[in-house]
Amino acid sequence: MPDKRGVRNLRREDAPDIVWDSTSPIQSLEKLSRLVDLEGQKAIDWYWKATRWKRIPSQWIQFLALLLTAAAGLAPIVVQLIENLRRDIKFDSGPLASLCVGIAASLIGLDKAFGYSSGWTRCVLTATSMTKLLDEYRMDSIAFTAAASSPPSPGQQAAIIQRAKDFVSTMQGMVIQETREWATEFQSNLAQMEKDIAAQLNSLKAQVEKKAREDDLANRPGAIELTVTNANKTDGFTFEVVLEGSTHRSVDSVSNATVWTRINNRPGQYRVIVNAATNGKPVSTSAIVTISPWDTASASVILPID
Repeated sequence: MPDKRGVRNLRREDAPDIVWDSTSPIQSLEKLSRLVDLEGQKAIDWYWKATRWKRIPSQWIQFLALLLTAAAGLAPIVVQLIENLRRDIKFDSGPLASLCVGIAASLIGLDKAFGYSSGWTRCVLTATSMTKLLDEYRMDSIAFTAAASSPPSPGQQAAIIQRAKDFVSTMQGMVIQETREWATEFQSNLAQMEKDIAAQLNSLKAQVEKKAREDDLANRPGAIELTVTNANKTDGFTFEVVLEGSTHRSVDSVSNATVWTRINNRPGQYRVIVNAATNGKPVSTSAIVTISPWDTASASVILPID
């Protein structure tokens, strides 16, 4: 029998004192009956005491799960009422409702994993069945005693002893059956818990790997190809390109070409400024360019040259 929290194992404190005295059969039978009755009552008391350590957590878990589930359903309504009364308050009830449902589901999982509700039910059923069995044994003992001669004949003595043996055997069988059900449920819950944890770990691993791939793709460099359409009208057929980003700034000079390119740029938005001179006067223009991973962003500008 597994140990329950705060409840000692169901066992005899001392070896049973069962000794047959052929010179005093009546006293021997009475002693046997008292011992069997005591052991039966001890088992019943143990199970009723064990139900308390299952009942209390089960009831609290069920109550809290029901309360949280109700709170999840009422959260959007309550938030809407608050927002109607206070226009300056804006609150998303979705995360709160999800949190309540998640905690409720965790509590139900906790109850299932540790078998509080199922254990409570088993202990109550076992204790009730044992009580019925003990009452039947007591009534049969009275009936045997009333029908027996004084002193009881060998056949009557054997019948009384056999009834006590049957009672003890049945009681022990009920304990074994309850213990077997507990062990089966425990192993099943443990296997399911391991399966759920493995599934969650695999899901988390997949999410991490997916995020890593997305980050890798998002950080792969891209290129810029800028065309200055009228660059040939600048002094010396020369212009300057300034590339500005959130954490980057570069300056390049271009001569005898209308196209400027730059590779290995981090993805994101950039401002491209083109500076030049015509007839000794500075001219400038700019454009916004968005670089995507492993892509070439193309842009075309025209310098304000008359």
